[in-house]
Amino acid sequence: MPVDTTSLYAQINDYVEAYQRARHHREGRLEQLCAPLRAGFLGADALLETCRIAAEVAELRWSGALFNAGEPINQQFPFGQEPSRYALIASDGSQILPDRHKAFFFAYVQAGCAGFVYGEHGHPLVEELRRLKRSRLMAESELFDAQTGELKPPTEVINQRDLMEIELMAQACRMARDAGLQPVVVADGSLVPFALLTSRNLVHDSERLIKPLKAALSVMRECGAWACGYIDRPNSNNIVRTCALAGLSLDAPTVRTMFEQTIVGIFDRHLLERELAPAHRTALFDPGWEVNAPRYLGEHAIRACYVNFGEPGQPIIARIEVPQWCAAPGPIGVLCAVLYRHARIGGGYPLALKAAHEEAVVSEEDQRAIEQAIEQQLLDRGILPRASFKQEAKRRD
Repeated sequence: MPVDTTSLYAQINDYVEAYQRARHHREGRLEQLCAPLRAGFLGADALLETCRIAAEVAELRWSGALFNAGEPINQQFPFGQEPSRYALIASDGSQILPDRHKAFFFAYVQAGCAGFVYGEHGHPLVEELRRLKRSRLMAESELFDAQTGELKPPTEVINQRDLMEIELMAQACRMARDAGLQPVVVADGSLVPFALLTSRNLVHDSERLIKPLKAALSVMRECGAWACGYIDRPNSNNIVRTCALAGLSLDAPTVRTMFEQTIVGIFDRHLLERELAPAHRTALFDPGWEVNAPRYLGEHAIRACYVNFGEPGQPIIARIEVPQWCAAPGPIGVLCAVLYRHARIGGGYPLALKAAHEEAVVSEEDQRAIEQAIEQQLLDRGILPRASFKQEAKRRD
């Protein structure tokens, strides 16, 4: 039955009024927060020191941007030049999550990629990369916690997909290198599984997530790849948190001060839509993740910057994340130039990532085919699977 929006008028009105108030408050604070990003800002060194102090206060768990890569917070950089000959490789992933209403528990992860070769027409690598896929069917035994007996959270499946994507990228880099081409690789999203950015027990995650991640990144480095993760319409607030500390003393910030300086609902892109020039990137920064510590990612620690792929008055702000060994002006400039070209072709979102999504996506038809194949083999073994009554009711409808 369609929703009767007239019955929601009062709630919608309250929502819009609250949104309007929050927007007005945000606009008032943006002018102050933007100050450290402007050319005339003279406190870049002092701000970096304040941020370092904030990062060392354990109870804060402060995760602002540390502009410690030799590029000050208020400096912008034009994009570089594309190489004359290279292979652009984009990867993406998809998954089927377990459903308690289905007749049996399973999960499925799949990764695919797309390739473009520049400087050589009709290169066979393009078709080879299109056919390059990885997939894995996860059985019930992998989906339940051995200690509690409970179904593991969906993030466990998504972690496996994330690792599969980056391992596929590493394999594609080898293929490009063996073909005598410079690999330029881009992942849809961060290079680091999201679970590692929020983990409270990275030591536990080291063997199952960090070790294979570092192994794949090492392959890319050995292949001489220029690698990055691309985040569209980012909702990070690393730079906002940093700008909020501008002008504070070098004394260790207190929890109270940090709370007062936190601006809910303001993201980095809100600042950069105002301040970042088209076809330019921000300075590189350390996002301040715990996993970036030497004991975890080590030489593969991630650095980030923002880019503006839009036009004057129509900014398109995206976030690019690169391993530390790729965080130099040359590789960063190339990555920005290559992705800028594909963003323009793709109408604001890189065409290469659109193509990778098409190769990686698991459709509803694919899901039904997998379920039917499992069900048939169970029937062949004399096992009659049965869905929940809720699922059966949906089927009848």
